Amino acid sequence: MPEAIEAVEEGYRAWAACPDINAPRQRTHTPANSRVSAHQGGVPRFGVTGLMTHCELVRVVPELQQQHIPVRGRPVTVLYSSETAELVCIIIGEVTCREVPDQYMIGLRTAATSAVGMKYLARRDAQTVGLFGSRGQAKNHLAAVCSIRPIKRAQVYSPNPEHRKAFAEEMSQVLEIEIQAVSEPQAVLEGADIVIDASNTNVPVFRGEWVQEGMHINGFQGSNIGLVRGGFIPSKRTEFDGETYRRCDVIVINSKVQTQQDEFPIGDAAKTGAVKWDHVWELRDLVAGKVPGRSSDRQITLLDVSGGQGIADVGLAGHIYQVARKKGVGVELPLTGAEHWTP
Repeated sequence: MPEAIEAVEEGYRAWAACPDINAPRQRTHTPANSRVSAHQGGVPRFGVTGLMTHCELVRVVPELQQQHIPVRGRPVTVLYSSETAELVCIIIGEVTCREVPDQYMIGLRTAATSAVGMKYLARRDAQTVGLFGSRGQAKNHLAAVCSIRPIKRAQVYSPNPEHRKAFAEEMSQVLEIEIQAVSEPQAVLEGADIVIDASNTNVPVFRGEWVQEGMHINGFQGSNIGLVRGGFIPSKRTEFDGETYRRCDVIVINSKVQTQQDEFPIGDAAKTGAVKWDHVWELRDLVAGKVPGRSSDRQITLLDVSGGQGIADVGLAGHIYQVARKKGVGVELPLTGAEHWTP
């Protein structure tokens, strides 16, 4: 996980230095409710540029106000040399980390991105994590935050008692910290220094009045606008309520362009006045030191990394490509990396 965090942070640092090195994520939806996502970017430190693409089948449970992904096609990452434009690597399948090897690439990238932001936004003495959700994203995020802060305890809530209990038992052994499964959403925030929403709900999982001074809040629900337009779900997601946004002193997001393009929940909060758009920073500028992060232990901070960016996926893949070459791992294809001609 620490290597993944470093690779993703390098991607955001490169994006801050060169705005055109990354493109907003693009999605297409089919009538069968499958969607293809494409994430483009380049990371000069690894000498690569390229994209990651994957397909998902989305299912909606209206009565639970949730959406699930029962099928995720294997992601494909294509890397080109940023110096010669030659095809250098194709990665088919999931990229995972040592801590939670049974998870998936999108979860690793999202968690690593969250950890990059938390390095600048969470209190340095943060020791307790409040977690909503008990599946892959929750596992990846807990492993990620334990990599960048001295976490000793976590409290997890999921609507399914068996799921939250199983999560607590498994991850307490993996990460060697105390994890308590709690029966009420409000208990997640009690005494928490960092609160992470890793649920799959389309409505807020906690109330803004439960937020405490000094907390860091982390979200990544993203947009379901394609599902709304396709008639699969009646309304857009609302990850946090207006009071949560209003109480935050610092708000950082992945990309303003992505937020506006895909109509993320925070964009709707800006329209209602709960968020001042000109006081919302982008993660790349935070990493580059162009905007302030947390400046006091009393501040409430919020990070929303919705909409995975290509520089994160390509950064991860670029690091893996370098390691694979050093270790002699992989299959060399009988292909030329590029076509050459003289004008």
